[in-house]
Amino acid sequence: MSGKSADKGPVALDEKGRPQGFLQPAGDRNTIIFEVTDDGIGIVKLNRPEKLNAFDERMIRELRTVIWQANFDSSIRVLIITGVGRAFCAGRDINGLDYENNLTTPQYRAYVRANHELFDDIEAIEKPVIAAVNGICAGGGVEMAIACDLRIAATTASFSLPENQLGVIPASGACSRMIQMIGIGRLKQMIMAVEAVQAEEALRIGLAGQVCAPDELMEKALGLARELLKKAPQAMGMAKHIINACQNVDTETGRLLERLGQSVLIRTEDNKEGMAAFQGKRPARFRGL
Repeated sequence: MSGKSADKGPVALDEKGRPQGFLQPAGDRNTIIFEVTDDGIGIVKLNRPEKLNAFDERMIRELRTVIWQANFDSSIRVLIITGVGRAFCAGRDINGLDYENNLTTPQYRAYVRANHELFDDIEAIEKPVIAAVNGICAGGGVEMAIACDLRIAATTASFSLPENQLGVIPASGACSRMIQMIGIGRLKQMIMAVEAVQAEEALRIGLAGQVCAPDELMEKALGLARELLKKAPQAMGMAKHIINACQNVDTETGRLLERLGQSVLIRTEDNKEGMAAFQGKRPARFRGL
């Protein structure tokens, strides 16, 4: 994302007219690689292989900047997150813990909120996000993966929450996001007993949606992404919001949210196109309008 901004006006824009928002532009990225395919798939590669792609403060900033960019770049329709080397992500870089662990309690809560906001950004972006889990996925790496909408795991992948070994808990979403995903009993085994889950078991318990050979991982992820490109963008974004919200509300409120969401979608051009395509027995050509 460019650091060049508009000289005038109340909103700072980059050179392509996208809002910079409240995030500091990353400039030259050195902890991630980001590329966009010709058909609109954004591929994010966590690029600290010597650290098993553990995230530090810089990686958090760079990832949040990419998510922000993707929010406002209509050419990006789907995101894939994966890792370089033998790990997806080993979680928080332990070298950064010396600083944050010595903050006062209120300062600590404020500082680590940045972790939570990164995963919230991934969960909330109104575009599908696929985690292509290529290997070791531990601690905050698991929390990053479960913030994504869909997960494909290589047979070499493993999922673990080892924070108990440091005398703490996984506190960036595992306790809250994974209960309904894999069940409270299985989650307690992972957190309290520090029991790792291998790829095939992850598939069985719903932590992964697909498992494949390592050399097929990106092919499978790109194949899934291209299937998502055929779907209605606004409907997928609305579905994300409502499904995520319905985890935490009663069923009557959930049905109200569904009706509100549908009342917006039926007014879109994509709804008209979808109806016409269905009646005409042809593939729909959705434009996100």
